[in-house]
Amino acid sequence: MENSTRSGYALFDLDQTIIPWDTQLLFCNYVLKREPLRRLHVLGLILFLPFTKLLGAGGMKRVFLNYLVGMDTTTLDTYAREFVDEVFPEGMYPEVLEIVKEHKEAGRLTVLNSASPEFWVKYLAEKMEFDHYYGTQVEINGRMKLFPDFVTGDNNKGATKVPRMQHHFPAEWQEGEILPDSYGYSDSHADIPMLVICEDNTMVNPTDKLEAYGKRCGWHKITPDRPTNGKWSMAFACMKQALGLY
Repeated sequence: MENSTRSGYALFDLDQTIIPWDTQLLFCNYVLKREPLRRLHVLGLILFLPFTKLLGAGGMKRVFLNYLVGMDTTTLDTYAREFVDEVFPEGMYPEVLEIVKEHKEAGRLTVLNSASPEFWVKYLAEKMEFDHYYGTQVEINGRMKLFPDFVTGDNNKGATKVPRMQHHFPAEWQEGEILPDSYGYSDSHADIPMLVICEDNTMVNPTDKLEAYGKRCGWHKITPDRPTNGKWSMAFACMKQALGLY
């Protein structure tokens, strides 16, 4: 839908904001259950763990994606579609799905902006009827490489999110300004650059850093029920997902 028919903006993160999980781990779990030999990817991941700080979030994402090595575009797309069919809507926070619906009914432009790969982000956005979506664009070229590159060279995280969707904003909008009639939603302090351009923000089961920042700004907080109890339970579930055992 054209921007001219919309009034206002609703900007959403995905992982642990609309869905309780990191979809990168959840999709990995989905693939490994169907192709168990790909569990060997964890060996490559372990080798690179000591270099996490050096590689950064983007570099480690490329390393993590080695579980898809050699997979062709058609198979990857099929898995992505099937994965989305499996997790939507039962695996999402119903409270947040209702918020998305309310913004659409109010006529606001809805944007799903995620650090996860666009393989499945695009299909989740389609299911939730977002006007636009953005995710990390991973280079495929027929088959996945061992450590795939990003199309734009950037991991779609943090401050990277805002420039990618800026063309939907008013022509006169400038960096640092607040968007008119705008709402932001996230669980992570990494999304502060996206949140600070919104008039009204809601933190969803926020990280400690985001909660501390949001409290100072007077942001709202919601705590939908999680499928795990506490950080250790969450960490254990995530470990199982990375091994295809969840």
